Amino acid sequence: MSKNSAKVFITGGSGFVASTIIDDLIKEGYKVTASVRSPQRAKEIIDTHPSWESSLDFAYVADIVEPGAFDEAFKNEKDGFDYVMHTASPVTFVVDDIQKFLIDPAVQGTLGVMKSAHELGGSKLKRFVLLSSGVAALDSFEDTSKAGKDYTEANWNPVTAEYAIENNDTVSGYNASKKLAEEAAWKFMEENKPAFDLTVLNPQIIIGPMLQPVSKPESFNETNIFAVYNFLNGAYKKVEDLKFPFYHFIDVRDVSRAHVLALTNPAASNKRIIIVSGLITPQLIVNIIGKNFPQLKSRLPEGGDPNKILPEGTVPTGWDTSRSFQIFGESWKYKELEESLVDTVNAILEFEKKWDV
Repeated sequence: MSKNSAKVFITGGSGFVASTIIDDLIKEGYKVTASVRSPQRAKEIIDTHPSWESSLDFAYVADIVEPGAFDEAFKNEKDGFDYVMHTASPVTFVVDDIQKFLIDPAVQGTLGVMKSAHELGGSKLKRFVLLSSGVAALDSFEDTSKAGKDYTEANWNPVTAEYAIENNDTVSGYNASKKLAEEAAWKFMEENKPAFDLTVLNPQIIIGPMLQPVSKPESFNETNIFAVYNFLNGAYKKVEDLKFPFYHFIDVRDVSRAHVLALTNPAASNKRIIIVSGLITPQLIVNIIGKNFPQLKSRLPEGGDPNKILPEGTVPTGWDTSRSFQIFGESWKYKELEESLVDTVNAILEFEKKWDV
């Protein structure tokens, strides 16, 4: 089957990651159906990217937690989908109900689309690609004052939903949501043995240029806000006071490329794949933005030692990304932090110019 006749269903179609994946899929010749919450959201996507209209259809899923939420998407595709990508899952650290707004959408959303794919997708459906997270593999309780052995695909986060809820810890809640959703996906495969196989991608902090509809700064995705925009909008005052929940990143364009490569690569079958580029720290961000955008220095947080790239007493455990190179081949490489940050800041500046900020 040529790519031009292959059909992909992707959830979370108006999201940061999904928008970049949709762009890449269309460029590769795939026909794409994206789930969005409403016709208005679909209109915003096409208004943002008019060239996508002939290659992109929409399925309306108002609430991914609802039983059977994705059924109509599969019923309405009479010829069936060849592949499914699930990217719809909350990425936020500001919620007042961890179970309702983090755990349930991640777990029930994942199981819901897998169940619909299994029961309604038919034998044509070959692969299900799940966007999980590196936080499903790291240890939420690690001693960050000393580096441990690099995380691999064999690692699982010991964090629980109960711990996050009892301690009202939204970072742990997010970590638990990603871990539990991924565990549920592997369990679903084992118990139901569907016609399709599963590939799981585990990135860390995702930054990069934004293709999703953006009408105001609050529409930026969560990771670009806390890892880039908050360095420019006055939210952060002093570099030495800043700490991140995680200290490794990947560019959204690499995440998208991994998704597209994973669709048809036999080596990706039933594999968990860590995709992580390198370190991202508050001081590195300030150093790179200051170097490449001298006109923005007055907007950056004050202080900090340019030569001390990690916060005092922090030595985060690294990541073993060897499987990603084995599966994606010799041409696979990760964008460096400087390229990713420069492109992200340029994108933010373009939005600010458009908004006359």
